[in-house]
Amino acid sequence: MAKKTKTISDKIDLTRKKVKEFDIDKNIKVALKTGKIVYGKNQVLKQLRTEPFKMLLMANNCPKDLYNQINYYNSLAKSADRTFVHRYKGSSWDLGLACAKPYMISIIGINNFGDSDLLTLKTKRN
Repeated sequence: MAKKTKTISDKIDLTRKKVKEFDIDKNIKVALKTGKIVYGKNQVLKQLRTEPFKMLLMANNCPKDLYNQINYYNSLAKSADRTFVHRYKGSSWDLGLACAKPYMISIIGINNFGDSDLLTLKTKRN
């Protein structure tokens, strides 16, 4: 009887697959390069009064009065125009570094996602 030879694909254990984790920092950098992003409290609030963002990213240590003000503007908007607000896991220093800036950023407003996958944050929560 002839021996059955094993191919390389038979020897590899395919049960251990690496699951890709969503890296929000990389997606913020991609959105900065390819999309339209506004950062900073004053600029975000100024634009939020006139037109809604697609998404807002707020740092974990964002001031409570800013958080309340964003929620107030969100409650005034129509249900279709409400802005999705995501709490960033890091501090404002971390959010600034994710944007490649050497200073603190407490809030980011996203008008256009560009090539990033930040929209999946919205679908993961709902």
